Amino acid sequence: MTQMNACSMNKSLVVLLFERMMRIRLAQLIDERNAMKKSFLSILAISMLIGCASPIHLLDKQGSAPFVGGELVHDRGDGNLLVLEASDRRYEARGFVVERHTNIAALRKRYYGVNSNHWRRIFSGQDTDHLTYTVETVAKSADGQAVSCSLIWGAGAKPAGICTDQAGASLLVRFE
Repeated sequence: MTQMNACSMNKSLVVLLFERMMRIRLAQLIDERNAMKKSFLSILAISMLIGCASPIHLLDKQGSAPFVGGELVHDRGDGNLLVLEASDRRYEARGFVVERHTNIAALRKRYYGVNSNHWRRIFSGQDTDHLTYTVETVAKSADGQAVSCSLIWGAGAKPAGICTDQAGASLLVRFE
């Protein structure tokens, strides 16, 4: 009988130890899950902040250009904004379209047979280094004056272009 009690006592001790180990492991898993959740939420928050920050370019005043300040804010859809400030007037355009262009034919000639992995990334849209952006808009002042602007820039480059006033004078603009 002593042997049986010792055996059942060992089994219950093993069961208790097993249950204790499982509780500890479960607590570790929960801690790991919480740590992973915190890491994921941190990465998500940073990504959202970066993703929500639209590219903002300030006007680069050049020599005797009539515009003394301004900015171009894009990638906001209806919130796109072009502001050009002259000494006596402020021009604004809102909600204009920023078009994206890729010269697939030229890129295919350059990369298709030579670097097929690069070509696949370009063609699928994953590689945006070869994009060109354009804006065609009319900025108006409060008193009804208008300038028509055409801007262009490549990926990672600064927007530049020409604005034409109602008298037909062409004004070069460049943004930082």
